[in-house]
Amino acid sequence: MRLFRPHVAAGVVAALAGAGLLAPSVATAAPPAPPAAAPVVPAAADPELLPPPQEMSEAGVPFALTGDVDVVVGEGTDAAARRLVAEVVEASGGTVRFSAEARPGAATLYLGTAQDNPASAAVLAGFGVSGAEGLDAEGYVLASGRVAGAAALVLQGVDARGTYYAAQTLRALAADGTVPAVHVRDWPLMPVRGAIEGFYGIPWSHQARLDQLAFYGDHKMNTYVYTPKDDDYLRGRWRDPYPQAELEKLAELVDQANAHHVNFTFALSPGNDVCYSSDADLDATTAKFDQLRSIGVTSFYVALDDIPLELRCASDRERFTAGSYRYLADAQAFYLNRIVDEYVEPLGLEPLQTVPTNYSGSGEDPYKAQFGEQVDPSVRIQWTGEGVFSDRITYESVQRATQSYRTDHLYIWDNFPVNDGQRGRLFLNPLDGRDPNLHQLIDGFTANPMIEPYASMLALAGYGDYTWNGPAYDPATSMDAAVLELAGPDPRVRDALDVFVDLNQGWKPYRPSSESAPDLAADVAAFWQAYDAGEDVAGQPLLDRLATIEDLPQTLAAMAEPGFHADALPWLEAAAAWARAASHQVDALTAVRERRGEVATDAVLAAATERAAALAPAVPDLVGGVVTDDVITPTVGDGVFQTFLDEAGTRYDDWLAAVPLAGTAPYPATAATTMGTYGSNTPARMTDGDLGTLYWSNQAPAVGSAVTVDLGAVVPVGAVRVHQSDSDTATSGDMLYHARLEVSVDGSTWTELGTYDTAPRIDAAPAAPVDARYVRLAASATNPGGKWVKVRELQVFAPEGGLTTDLAAATGSAPANAVDADVTTAFVSAAAPVEASHLTREVGPDEEVGSVAVVGSVAGELQVRTADGWRSLGPLDPERTFQEAAVADEVSGVRILFAPGSPAPVVHELVVRPGGPVGDDPLVGGDVAVDVTAEVRPMGGAPYVVVRAVNGEDVPMRVEVESPFGSKAFESVASGASAYVAFKVRGPATPSRVTVVASVEVDGLTRTTTEVVDLDLP
Repeated sequence: MRLFRPHVAAGVVAALAGAGLLAPSVATAAPPAPPAAAPVVPAAADPELLPPPQEMSEAGVPFALTGDVDVVVGEGTDAAARRLVAEVVEASGGTVRFSAEARPGAATLYLGTAQDNPASAAVLAGFGVSGAEGLDAEGYVLASGRVAGAAALVLQGVDARGTYYAAQTLRALAADGTVPAVHVRDWPLMPVRGAIEGFYGIPWSHQARLDQLAFYGDHKMNTYVYTPKDDDYLRGRWRDPYPQAELEKLAELVDQANAHHVNFTFALSPGNDVCYSSDADLDATTAKFDQLRSIGVTSFYVALDDIPLELRCASDRERFTAGSYRYLADAQAFYLNRIVDEYVEPLGLEPLQTVPTNYSGSGEDPYKAQFGEQVDPSVRIQWTGEGVFSDRITYESVQRATQSYRTDHLYIWDNFPVNDGQRGRLFLNPLDGRDPNLHQLIDGFTANPMIEPYASMLALAGYGDYTWNGPAYDPATSMDAAVLELAGPDPRVRDALDVFVDLNQGWKPYRPSSESAPDLAADVAAFWQAYDAGEDVAGQPLLDRLATIEDLPQTLAAMAEPGFHADALPWLEAAAAWARAASHQVDALTAVRERRGEVATDAVLAAATERAAALAPAVPDLVGGVVTDDVITPTVGDGVFQTFLDEAGTRYDDWLAAVPLAGTAPYPATAATTMGTYGSNTPARMTDGDLGTLYWSNQAPAVGSAVTVDLGAVVPVGAVRVHQSDSDTATSGDMLYHARLEVSVDGSTWTELGTYDTAPRIDAAPAAPVDARYVRLAASATNPGGKWVKVRELQVFAPEGGLTTDLAAATGSAPANAVDADVTTAFVSAAAPVEASHLTREVGPDEEVGSVAVVGSVAGELQVRTADGWRSLGPLDPERTFQEAAVADEVSGVRILFAPGSPAPVVHELVVRPGGPVGDDPLVGGDVAVDVTAEVRPMGGAPYVVVRAVNGEDVPMRVEVESPFGSKAFESVASGASAYVAFKVRGPATPSRVTVVASVEVDGLTRTTTEVVDLDLP
């Protein structure tokens, strides 16, 4: 089943639809309503016994497993059940004694079927309890009572597997060493229950497969379909026998499956080149099956999904000629029927299984009808639901599918929780959306798990419960039990796993309505409500949740199932990084409220660092057939973290009041593509300003395939930035591997800006601005390995205006980052400053400047240009990330004059704003000790503005006084002395304030402070 990038499947579906084979899923005539579910007696004694038994009641006597336990078995009693009973007794602290008959007066457990252990039937009859005979296959009875005064417990199966499942129920009931007084009468409602290893991507390890088979047995699942996509002996070399070393591994898997009562089903995929009518290919098929039979395989499967629609050999084309793809159905049925007639039935094997080429949708079409009518009725046919991924599988949909495929043996290949199409995701939501009564219509389910085998166990446990007893299945109960099982007894670990599971609840895009981290989202909402109400947020539940998430990598290392931790580690570490980022933003929000600028800025920058860590590729993938680390970015939290961080960042940005300089924000644009779209990953996501979303094609690009943005009008273009793949460093992800960047005025004539190979991030700037309305990135060659295309953002910028520097930017940086009103970006110099190195921002004639702020790590001076030239506002401390200065003069420019030889500066933002300083931190140069007073006094019958500035420094001070009625400069005011001046008030003045600039020079550095005093004029 091709689920990761269903290239072939998409083509098949399109071709079938185009040929009229694919009818609408909804039939015109309404099907009959589902019949009432079979009567189910609710479990009364222990609601946590899973899978939910069909009948359970309080009856009999408790049976202790803590002492000597006699176990009566027959010669043919199932060996796996015997081993399991021994394990349960020994785990309870007891000692097992197997025997053929009971000892008088001894507590005795009877194990087996009525045929292999007749004593079990006699004891049940003595209890007045019906035996297992007559139950459906794999059913069992567990009952207790007394025999000659001694406690007795009977585990009787209708067959060997039923006996084994009775022992599994014993294991569940005996958690405290004693089996409670219960009577269980139980059987599965679906005969096929299990998983199909059918995903694309990194295959499971041999050990993981062994562990999966044991897990299936523990959860009463009986089927494992072996069809890993990396096994070339299933596909490209399907005619060749397995080498001995590979066969020995398969034999170990078969033995493990048998030890846990799991049917090992071998699924061959010959459809890419098989000649259906060929005797030689039939012989190759049966010879391959013979090799597997030699190691104990008795269940076989022929997969016909995701294959060409054309017949591959001349004899097939001559023999099978019916129209509307009936020829394909006829050819496949001919081949399958020969396998049934000439191999499966003569050898008494399990029924043959298959998945047809058109495997989804319930509507009628000629291929399905012909396939179902021609194939042997014993063949089990797999189906994925209404889609390749099915949000819901309803009773009515399955009724239609059984009719459209003309089969009584439909069973479901359920593409959940498989993540090969979303390899950055873990799907940890419970199984739901499947009608509880489907057992009345189908043979069963096989789940398609994730690339991560142990992380898949949460969902797989749900399949075990649902397929055993769908009417009694409860998703939440099943999930809670699975979490407990995998986490182990430590409540701290269980709580942490619950928190992690909450972060991975979304099943998107396959179920758009699925919740996104619901518990985290609720805590975030409560936090904002408290914060916006002005409350102290220190006690908010969000903070405790974030602390738990930060510790997930360490806490979950103690899980009972260590494989889960290993599987999930990239997501655990990403979640921890997101939580640290969110915690830093909480600190920033608190500091903003208290006007502590440096604390707030440090926290915001720390949050940005953690956010970048969370977005770093950390999930391995196959690259050229080789497992490669750190290829895919793990997605966790379903966007809730990002939304919180964005909102918190907006609060900081609003407080900082930075305004982007023209040319640093991209033009608004409308995106389009010549390729198709996968799921909801539309072209509009290329221009939404969010690097966490993306456009994703549903096909590999051809030469000339392109993504394009329309700027709406012809505008000057100064730079273009393209973010491809899963991150700016993911060089093996989906993208245009060989591309040319072009611009056009009319969409017809294109001018090339550059060519790029394996470039997840493209930064292009023409030598001089160019006029364009359209910008596109086009494929100049095909992609390696048929890779698709992901584009996170395609941004077009105006030419930079009003910003100059003599320092070259480091790779990936740009001077414009210092004036883009985004503190998470930065201008990073490629080298240390030299004499006169600067970053200068021009100020327009209509711009009012009340204050300037520098965010970053900078050594040098902050200066403004007035009518008299450049004037220092004071030195910049490289140890402080947030520094502000008030500006009283009219200025035409602001610059940072970098200290020669200082470390390469990092300027996150050079803020020029009309308002005054926003923080209560010391201002740039603001540590000058000067005491300023200004007031209006009557002198000689007229009002005067009287200003006094007292020098509190140990060195002389220069003082400049500016008022609406005059100005005066004092070049050298001695320590302890005052600068004094009085200005006569002449009429109204706007603004009515006095500005005093005091500066001192110590050790060659000038420190400056500005004091502004508002006047109350008469």
